[in-house]
Formats: sequence, C-alpha cells, structure tokens
Amino acid sequence: MVGENAVVDTDIAVAHWGEHANGGGDRLAWELVRALDYPPFYVGWRDESIEPNDIDPKALINGWWMERALSSGGLSRKLAHMLGWQIAAPLREYDVILTSGNEPLFYVAPDDQTWIAYIHHTNRRQSDQITEIESKPFTSIRLLFHYLIRVLFDHNTNKPDLFVVNSEIVKRRVKRYWGVPERKISVVYPPVDTHTYDPTEADTEDFYVTLSRLDWHKDIDSIIETFNHLSKRLIVVGDGPERERLEAMAGDTIEFTGFVDEQEKRRLLSGAKAFVFNARDEDFGIAPVEALAAGTPLLGINEGMTQFQVIEGKNGYRHTRPGEEGPSLVDTVRQFERDGVQWDPDTIASFADRFSVDAFEEGIRDAIAQAVSESSVTPSWYSENGS
Repeated sequence: MVGENAVVDTDIAVAHWGEHANGGGDRLAWELVRALDYPPFYVGWRDESIEPNDIDPKALINGWWMERALSSGGLSRKLAHMLGWQIAAPLREYDVILTSGNEPLFYVAPDDQTWIAYIHHTNRRQSDQITEIESKPFTSIRLLFHYLIRVLFDHNTNKPDLFVVNSEIVKRRVKRYWGVPERKISVVYPPVDTHTYDPTEADTEDFYVTLSRLDWHKDIDSIIETFNHLSKRLIVVGDGPERERLEAMAGDTIEFTGFVDEQEKRRLLSGAKAFVFNARDEDFGIAPVEALAAGTPLLGINEGMTQFQVIEGKNGYRHTRPGEEGPSLVDTVRQFERDGVQWDPDTIASFADRFSVDAFEEGIRDAIAQAVSESSVTPSWYSENGS
C-alpha cells in the first residue's frame, strides 16, 4: 500500500469537465477534492447553483464566445471543450493533475507533468451503444458523425499517465474502444456515502422503489409495465425528460415522487421491500449501492455493472430484458415474493461497504502515487549516484 504522504506532499490540482445537474460525475469530482484535502479545483464550466458549500472551483474556459458556446450545448459545447482544454494554462503550473470526465482528454500536458484521468464512461453512442442509432432517422449520417468523434478521441486517449475508471466494465471499454493498454488502467469505484444509510431507518413496508434520472437509457418503461401487470405498489423517485410519458403509462399502484431530499431518500430505500434497477449497460450505478447500503435487496438487470452488484439469491435477483433468454422482471419479482433472499439486512448493508467513500479515497491516493512513481524520467544512474 502506498503511503498517504506521497500524495499529501504533491503539488496537485483537480479539474472536472463541467458541473452539470448535480449528477454522479459532479459529486465524484467534488469528492476527489475532499479526498485530497481541497487542492485547487478547476471546471470547464461552472454552475454555482448546484455546488456544495465547501466547494469553490475556478472556471477554466472563459471568454464571451466560449461561455456562450458552453451554455448552448450540442456541437458548440463540444467545440468549446475541444478548444478550451488543449492549453488550459492554469493547469500547467502543477506537478500533478487529476482530471474528471472525457472532455479534459483534449488537454496537452507538459512532458514533466503527471496526469491521472478519471473516466466515467467511453463516448457511449459511439461505442457500446452504437446500435441504438439503428432506429433513428439519417442513420448513415449519424454513423459518419460517430466515426469522426471516435477518430478525434483515438488521437487523445493515450496521453494521461494513468486512467482511473469507475468499474471493470468501463475498464474493458477503455481498452477496447480507446486502445489504452491494461497496465495504464486502474479501477476505483465511485464514492457512495454508505455509512449514512441504515437498515433500521424505516420499517419495511409493502412497496418496491426505483430511483434514477427519468431518461430513456434508464429503461423505466419495463419496470412500470411489470408493476402494472402485477398490480404491486411501486414508488418511482427522480425526475427527467421521460417523466410525463412514464406517468401516462403508469397504473394506480405506481406513484411518482419527483426529486426527494436525502432524508426522504434514505427512508424510502430502507422501507422498501426491494429496489428495482433496469438501466442499460450501466457503467457503475450509485443508486443500487445506496439501496444495498440501506439493507434493501436489489432486483437488477443482468448487464453492465448492475449484474455484479447482485449476488444471486443472497442480496437480490437478476432479470433480463423482454425477448432475451433468462428470467423476466415479472419472474424475478414473483421469485422474490416467494423465496425472499438469504442475507439479512445488515449483511446486505455490509456488502455495500466495498463502494464506500473511505475505499474511494484510499484507491485514489494509491492511483496518484502509482502514476507519480511510474512517470518519473530520472535516470536510474542519476539517483544511484546520489546526485
């Protein structure tokens, strides 16, 4: 294990691609800052309305045109990131930088700087989710566009000294789609504040719960169809562009809460019979871990990182999508109703500790120390002669 002082004594800065909707990537970047005792923190673009009180970043991409492009979204935002990150002058003065997200990969680091890049996912529509465009209009044009994006990243993805990824699933994708050698990739799971969840927070009641941003790739449709069919109570926590459509298809046993505060989230997760998760090829999935930390069984899709968060029959059950071989979500709910799970709530909660904030901080510090050690350009004879 690498000593903590190897990181504490390092001149380091953290840089995040951009604050966006208080999502998992933002929270991870803020936790990177806390884990390293609040070094200088930069963001490609800043949203002060979502920042915690202890976080005070500096905007890295400035200027009227660039700020306008960032706020506009789409291709103009991508172009602004591509231009804004290449030099990123404030970052160049540090011995070590730790970046978060894909956009900082456009950065061209000085040759004497150690660079660690935390990657949440590959560009998914251009890689593992490319088949999703088959149902879209102008498929050939979209394929050409996605090819161009892949070419852009082919020229940028091997420059950091070390990649840190949020799961073994993403490690595989970074190797396959970006061509990064395995020796340059380390897995450090995102931080989940597991100790704030408690199986005794609420008595278990007769309802199931799902929690996520209500977007197409979370595939809430199938969950609603299942609970409509079974006439069982389901609470859907979260908001997003799909909410209105999902509410229209939901029956009387399904309730939408929108966003809830942390206290209510902990109560719902602790009080549910089981947590249901159906996101497509999830890179990691923080909400399922939060449910497990609350001692609640997980009924998860048999793909992405979710498949590994379920220990079949012990802390939950896995299901497959309609048309695929294996038990459906309907089958899984019925099995859970009939057999329950082997582990008690405290054992389920202890399983989630491998994804804790403490484990994250230790992993990040070790990754930085490893990168610093391996990026040294000092000749061996120079050190051996005491010069």
